[in-house]
Amino acid sequence: MSEWREVMLGDLCTRVTVGHVGKMADEYVPDGVPFLRSQNVKPFRISSDGLLHVSEHFHQKLAKSKLAAGDVVVIRTGYPGTAAVIPEQLDGSNCADLVVITPSADLNAHMLAAVFNSAWGRSIVGGQLVGSAQQHFNVGSAKALRVRLPSRAAQDQIAAVLCALNDLIENNRRRVEVLVEMARVVYREWFVHFRHLGRERTAFVDSSLGPIPEGWEAVPLVDVALITMGQSPKSEFYNTDGVGTPFHQGVTDFGSHFPTHRKFCTVDGRSAVEGDILVSVRAPVGRLNLADTTLVIGRGIAAIRSRSGHQNLLFEKLKEVFAEEDSMGGGTIFKAIGKSELQSINVLRVPDLLADRADSDLAGPAELMRTLTFSIRRLEEIRDLLLPKLVTGQIDVSSLDLDALVEGSVA
Repeated sequence: MSEWREVMLGDLCTRVTVGHVGKMADEYVPDGVPFLRSQNVKPFRISSDGLLHVSEHFHQKLAKSKLAAGDVVVIRTGYPGTAAVIPEQLDGSNCADLVVITPSADLNAHMLAAVFNSAWGRSIVGGQLVGSAQQHFNVGSAKALRVRLPSRAAQDQIAAVLCALNDLIENNRRRVEVLVEMARVVYREWFVHFRHLGRERTAFVDSSLGPIPEGWEAVPLVDVALITMGQSPKSEFYNTDGVGTPFHQGVTDFGSHFPTHRKFCTVDGRSAVEGDILVSVRAPVGRLNLADTTLVIGRGIAAIRSRSGHQNLLFEKLKEVFAEEDSMGGGTIFKAIGKSELQSINVLRVPDLLADRADSDLAGPAELMRTLTFSIRRLEEIRDLLLPKLVTGQIDVSSLDLDALVEGSVA
């Protein structure tokens, strides 16, 4: 095994700086230079969800925070230490309040991201936070960080293992995105553009949702769905030790399709069962997920289930209703939607035979999305179990059988 040595991070980087700190609301443009914020930085990857853009002129003013492929960006506040490598497609982008590190030739960028994302890295960063009003990880702390690293060749081997796992995760994530879009197209073709089953309908009637085919109805959601509004138990019954039933109070742990479970509750409460649609009823109103098991739900969430068993179809209907988050609901500080408002939302009710066919056609993509999502979770678990041993030299990467590790995790 390669010899490991302790080094100061600043000695292995050609640049350690921080992204733009300041007001930005007036600088965003519909299309321009990608501008990363902390919410775009996930462990080992950059998420395009909520990605904003700035003008070329503003980008040139922020020369200090320009990003190049291979730079490592690290979150400073909120989840400090979370790190990702800038990919080729974001070369020449810019960023807000992130620590930006350009590694030297002696430091593999993916190895550095692994160090930050490990439990050890998060702990070290957590101990280096500064500031009174809002604690943050700053440039000085980053430069002074002492890390143990092997030779560049050994770093490359470790990075190759992690990149292989991350590539599998990302491939599955892209497949899920394709399936989500396929389901959306099917629904909109049938129930927005009315090109269902390849037949043309010429007879339309007026409704609260606009013109719809004769024989279809616009009805309140409560007519087609069972709705359970969440109610939060006392906080003394919450834990993060996995004891009891998974508990969700809002969208904090919502994923792209299913939530992840971080909090648990030891008393019974209002609940959602596997397959229920979870909808956020507090800001952001209308964000959707699916329950993958029985959950206790708090005041920020409602659980919805089709009365007719057409759960896949109902999920797509609600995606259409809530296509723009926070587009409905009242409240002076935070938007919210109450039980009566939720119940009275108008949705399409279509003839049973058509609903059966549509729900059946949507079932295949839905099941594959579920399989792929849990494959992603399993691969992430494998990676996160390996991570602390890889970045501390407890595992000789040359002895790892990656194929055996991931067997059964990829659909």
